[in-house]
Amino acid sequence: MSNKLYILLFLCTVLILSCGKMYDNLEKYAGETVYPGRFDTIIGRVGFERVEINLMKAGRIPASQIKLGKAMKTIVEYDDKKITIDTLASWLNIKDLKVSKLYRFKIYTIDENGNKSVPQQIGLIPYTETDVANLVIPSPQALTSPAAAILTWPTGLSSAVLTYYGLQYSYKDKTGAAKEGERAQNPRVLMSNLAPGTPAAIDINYKIIPRVNGTPILDTVWVPRKIQISIPTSSTPFAPAEAAILTANGITTFTADGVAPVQKLTFPVHTTTLQDIFYFPNLKELDLTGGTIFEMTKNSYNRNGVTDVIGGGPIVPFARRVGDMPLSSTQYLLDLLDLGTLTKVKYIANSMGIDNLLAPYVSSGVVEIVDKPDEFLVPLQPFLLDGVIQDANWKLDVQAPAATYPAGTDLQNVVKATVRAKNGTLVIQLPKEYEFDMTQYKNLKFKVYAPNKSVLSGTYAPYQRLWLRIMNYLWAFGTESSFGQQYWEYGKDANKINDSELEKWTDKTIDLSQSVGKHNRVIVINIGGEPSLTFAPSQDITYYFANFRFSK
Repeated sequence: MSNKLYILLFLCTVLILSCGKMYDNLEKYAGETVYPGRFDTIIGRVGFERVEINLMKAGRIPASQIKLGKAMKTIVEYDDKKITIDTLASWLNIKDLKVSKLYRFKIYTIDENGNKSVPQQIGLIPYTETDVANLVIPSPQALTSPAAAILTWPTGLSSAVLTYYGLQYSYKDKTGAAKEGERAQNPRVLMSNLAPGTPAAIDINYKIIPRVNGTPILDTVWVPRKIQISIPTSSTPFAPAEAAILTANGITTFTADGVAPVQKLTFPVHTTTLQDIFYFPNLKELDLTGGTIFEMTKNSYNRNGVTDVIGGGPIVPFARRVGDMPLSSTQYLLDLLDLGTLTKVKYIANSMGIDNLLAPYVSSGVVEIVDKPDEFLVPLQPFLLDGVIQDANWKLDVQAPAATYPAGTDLQNVVKATVRAKNGTLVIQLPKEYEFDMTQYKNLKFKVYAPNKSVLSGTYAPYQRLWLRIMNYLWAFGTESSFGQQYWEYGKDANKINDSELEKWTDKTIDLSQSVGKHNRVIVINIGGEPSLTFAPSQDITYYFANFRFSK
């Protein structure tokens, strides 16, 4: 009994001593600060004389949704400044940073007792007026006449250090009248009514977003620049871009004085650029059809022992300029239309691919659109090319027009074609300066007369079909197209001649709609589909074709 009592007294003593030491441990932490929550990230971007700093991984959220323990306010410190924001901020926009230098920002929270969180820190250099002054902007090229100047930036204004979004300009003409305007994506400025032989000044304000180390800043910046343009005298010679075309118009002296009497010019459909009209101060009329002055171009060939020429003659409706005339070459015409100096422009529909650009001037009667007929017969001599030019196996004996041919109704431009090699092919081709206007003419129609069945039997049965292929150029002349080869065809058996169609004139229609959007200028009609055989028929294989025409 006495032993149990001793043990109980010992345990009570140990318990009392332990409790005393526990409170001694708590005393060590009495008065220690519990810090408020800190921001969980810091990411900065620069703007013009300002920076934006993101402080929350959750993104930009309202202060009411931010929970950082006891934190109540946001503090920003940089240089000798201290900014207190009475709420918690997920992001900051710090303005009025006018000096181009490194600013070190320390950002933290405080609680109601002023206790600070662990700070987030970042260094940023804002974009300032100093950077704008040092920014290199490409200078424009100036095309000048004694009374006008056109400023262009052929390589564009955007670069590794800026992205261009527009410009504003202002200048004074020779009367002192202020002229101003704006340009967006097309940085082009026309200055008119200038004094000959006198420098012209223009103020240009570029709208850009600068880039720092390849990254765009947050803000759009306007960058002012003053440019001086030297304006020539009226006796200063100019260098025409299309000298041969101007000479054909009777122009012999290439100065403003020399062309001052000219009020009308004619350009062919295959014109490369309309830049030269800028030099004619009194130009009133522009004929873009070629008129009676210009014929189609000619292409000469000499290959495989054969020479041939295609082209020439008046422009045909089914031919148009190869590729649309680019805006940079057309803008000179639009400049004069906008100024109101041109009173008449004549243009063949879809001939140069500038129909949309001219459309706003049609209703006023300034632009006259010459429509094309629904069908047009293909002239033979200008556009039939000897197939041997491409390949000796394409040999045909061709009579165009044929001296004699089977009787038929309303036959025009009859072609007699006798196969002289196993791949005899008839070639219809435009000169390389043109392409077929397949946008309007989506069908090729013709009549064909095939020989009797005895000629097209046995080994020569494959010659009872026509294989049509449409392309940009014959394979031996790859340099004739800058658009590459846009070849297509329906297949060798797509145009078989039925037995019931032999020895009679039969109408054929070839759907050319696959050519829309391409730059096709060659149609080859192969008789037989190029079979593999030794070609030595006992009877001539002679086909007749007539009424080749393009149809809408």
